[in-house]
Amino acid sequence: MSQQIFPIDQRFFNDGAWYVLSSTSLGNSGLTPEEMVNILQGDLEGVRQLLVDGICLPLFFPGDCALDQVAIVLGDLTAEQESEWLGRIQSKLHIPCGEFLVLGGGGCEEDWDMAIHHPAPPDPHFCNFQKFKIPPGDYLVEVYAFLGSMNFNFQLDEIGRENWEQWFHLQEIPAPPEWFKSLLKNDYIDSEDFDLQEYLIRLSPLQESPPLPAVDEELSWCGYYQFRQPQHCPRGLSRSRLLAQAAG
Repeated sequence: MSQQIFPIDQRFFNDGAWYVLSSTSLGNSGLTPEEMVNILQGDLEGVRQLLVDGICLPLFFPGDCALDQVAIVLGDLTAEQESEWLGRIQSKLHIPCGEFLVLGGGGCEEDWDMAIHHPAPPDPHFCNFQKFKIPPGDYLVEVYAFLGSMNFNFQLDEIGRENWEQWFHLQEIPAPPEWFKSLLKNDYIDSEDFDLQEYLIRLSPLQESPPLPAVDEELSWCGYYQFRQPQHCPRGLSRSRLLAQAAG
């Protein structure tokens, strides 16, 4: 399957740590905005059922605005994208209406009312959702975290500063990259300083259902990435090059 790239609108903004990936039809579930909010506000088993049914994937992050520059990939990852991702969350989505929805927030009825009943945000100064036209069907949805992403910056503590050089395979290259020098100085990698794309959301036709993503039992949302050590020292994904590919 070939690849299409859809960047999120530059006006998209979510001043919060919560996002929901879903569809305009909510998977033809018949759920109302009130019912969605009641489930998402702490019904752990209800959220797990939403995941089982492919109605939505509710995501939380360790800080605000994490997905405000995300790009949607429909189809295959490139070889570079496949080799560069460092963390991943997988789930499935039932999208019979052919409208994939990225919603910032999701914890109040107004969020859902606005997203369900409008093709685009009616207020151009408050863009907390966006829809993407795709072929109707069942999809594997994967959220990939790359070098410079919020989740990976937090994961660096788990790896341990004393292990960074080995973990990044720096012994295999002549000199450390500039982003690593910045990491040693600041204890995090600034994506803007190094033109890094932080996250991709990939949609591909569902072949078989993935294991359900872990749900935080206190928050009842999903935020645990499966991290992996890269095979080689990562370079990160160039955001400017990705946007140029999308435009071309």
